[in-house]
Amino acid sequence: MAASKLGYLVVRHVSRGVLNGLTLALSAVAGALVGVAIGGIIDWFYQLESPLATVVVPAIIGGIFGAFLSVKALRKGESQNIGLTVYYMSRTVFNGFRSIEPLVMVIIFVVWVGIGPFAGALALALHTMAALAKLYSEQVESISTGPLEAVRATGATRLQTIVYAVVPQIIPPYISFTMYRWDINVRMSTIIGFAGGGGIGFLLQQNINLLQYRAAAAQMLAIAIVVASM
Repeated sequence: MAASKLGYLVVRHVSRGVLNGLTLALSAVAGALVGVAIGGIIDWFYQLESPLATVVVPAIIGGIFGAFLSVKALRKGESQNIGLTVYYMSRTVFNGFRSIEPLVMVIIFVVWVGIGPFAGALALALHTMAALAKLYSEQVESISTGPLEAVRATGATRLQTIVYAVVPQIIPPYISFTMYRWDINVRMSTIIGFAGGGGIGFLLQQNINLLQYRAAAAQMLAIAIVVASM
């Protein structure tokens, strides 16, 4: 609440030009940090020794990218430029993660943390977060404006408008999306196990390789029952 009030006071008493400049600077810094993080991951995978390739260049590219998104947000003419910039940046990052299949992610995490359930859990968690972020954001964007206008007409604050006009519209689809994603993860965990992600898929692969077909058949039946019951 204190941070919200502070942000409200800053927006009220600071000129629009200063806010736009602050948005541009913070976006460039955020983009640079993202670039440095990506450079660190590249350095970890390929063990590049050149700091120019792993720190400086990604920071410059990330800073330019963040500034570009900031300018794009400023051209929208919205009053919430900082939030709009964060929205564009986070959505771009999540779209990138969502474009990578969990089977590819688990191979990367197996190299990173080793073979086991932890690698599979990381792969599913990252892909689930990216997929649900897209579904959740689209649901918020498509809410009906009627309840919003009705609640605002009563003199409600921004927080009260969110609680009484936005939350009731998004809770049912949020629950539906979450349960559907859970069903996907249960089925995907079996495939991920074949790539070293642990779980029942890894045990199934072991039994097949050891020619223990009775145990493998029992596990396949258990998987089918679990998926069918969801």
